[in-house]
Amino acid sequence: MSALKYSLRMVVVVALVTLFAPAVRSQEIGARNPDAMAAYEEGMKLLEAENWDDAIAAFTTAIGIDNTFAEAFFGRGEALRNLEDYQAALDNYKQATNIDPKSAKAYNGQAICEKELGLIDLAFNDFNNAIELDRRDPEIAANLGELLVNRDPASALRVLDKAAELDPENAEVFRNRGLAHAQLRQFDEANADLAKAIELKDDDFETYAMQANIFLFQDEKELIPKAIDALTNAIKYYEPEESSDPKSYVQGYLLRSDARLKMASDEDTPEDKREELYQQVIDDADAVLSEMPDTFPSSGQALYRKGVALRMQGLYGEAIKAFTDALQQIPPGESAPYITNAYLKRGMCWFSQGENRLARGDFLLAAASDYTDPLPHLWTGYTFAEEGDYRSAIESYGEAINKNPTFSLPYVNRGLAYVALDEYQRAADNFNEAIRVEPTTSDHFAKRGYAYMLMEEYDKAFDSFNLSSLYDENNPEAFEAAAQTLRSLGRNALAEKYEQRAQELKEKPAQQLQDKTN
Repeated sequence: MSALKYSLRMVVVVALVTLFAPAVRSQEIGARNPDAMAAYEEGMKLLEAENWDDAIAAFTTAIGIDNTFAEAFFGRGEALRNLEDYQAALDNYKQATNIDPKSAKAYNGQAICEKELGLIDLAFNDFNNAIELDRRDPEIAANLGELLVNRDPASALRVLDKAAELDPENAEVFRNRGLAHAQLRQFDEANADLAKAIELKDDDFETYAMQANIFLFQDEKELIPKAIDALTNAIKYYEPEESSDPKSYVQGYLLRSDARLKMASDEDTPEDKREELYQQVIDDADAVLSEMPDTFPSSGQALYRKGVALRMQGLYGEAIKAFTDALQQIPPGESAPYITNAYLKRGMCWFSQGENRLARGDFLLAAASDYTDPLPHLWTGYTFAEEGDYRSAIESYGEAINKNPTFSLPYVNRGLAYVALDEYQRAADNFNEAIRVEPTTSDHFAKRGYAYMLMEEYDKAFDSFNLSSLYDENNPEAFEAAAQTLRSLGRNALAEKYEQRAQELKEKPAQQLQDKTN
């Protein structure tokens, strides 16, 4: 008989039992009707063999003979729960606890079903009932701890500590305890628990996925390779639980591509490694698209990431197509987290191809989808400056500044536009605004120095170039420019010192190369 037919039958049986069952405690097993006992024992064997349907039939026979048989109700609940018929299982567990209110295992099963049915408060109460009745059952402690992790991580730790003590071989307990530690920002303890969970069960994709998310949450660049490794294992060991689940770990591919993009953007990443990472991002995106070529939002997210990697490889045409496909994946009337950046980065590709009008169109769409983002206005300014329309560029840079007055690039580029228009004091004023925002950036002082030189204010120019050299002691251009201003001021002796330092810095790379070859 199918699980569904049994479930329907159970509704009728449970209703009849509820109506006629006496309010008495379960009899001692040994005093049971022999036929009821035989059916119950057969059900337990079938339960152990994971023959759920036949186990239900056996337990139903036992209950039909003796409707006060709490253990048989519990057994039938266990079989129904394994068939994921949580409501019917819950009804049976409740029958068991009505007959025997001291059955910790029945309360535990009841709570598991309530959790699956979204009845979280009831599940919490029943797990507490179960643990009050039996504080030595590791399964009950593990289940209560899991429920508490997202509700009260500090309390979850206390329960999971006990669960780990009762069953030190339960990998899931260590995984959940790791999550509780992470939520309390106790990352060393979290990493230790997840490592223990993997040691106990090295093929659980959920543990690797959790480990990766905790690494990524800490937002430290040295943890990104560890996150990538964890996601690689999560992808490797993923198995769909339902027929409707994706065949591969789609979210894992997307997260791994994000991590690889972040690692590639790190200035300390070597160029060859950066190229390798971009190709891996494309491979991750293609893995998602091979299974979900047009399933929004996953396909759109994959296409967007692919477009980013292609753009960084200088493949602007291919990137434009990827961004366009990502945008076309969005259903009418809906939005997507990547929409602003897809328009923005497609516009950057158009700009790189010299198609400024198309670029401005995309920057306009990006600005319309996020009114707070300064980048579309900054890049619009770039297109105007590229065409020599510095007044329009200045207006766009001003819009970017209005969106974010603490963003230095619009000030810098507006200053450069004023230099191009021979308005040097306005240029210096903008470079000063950039210095206000980023007071330790050498290049801002250097640009201000050139503006002062053009105004023949050599004292101010020297001060600017000198500060530039102080914030970047390995920049020969800053020392050369400082020397030039000093000569304009007639301070030739000091100028020679700056020129000597500039020459030493220029010779240094050549000497380092010679040392390596020797």
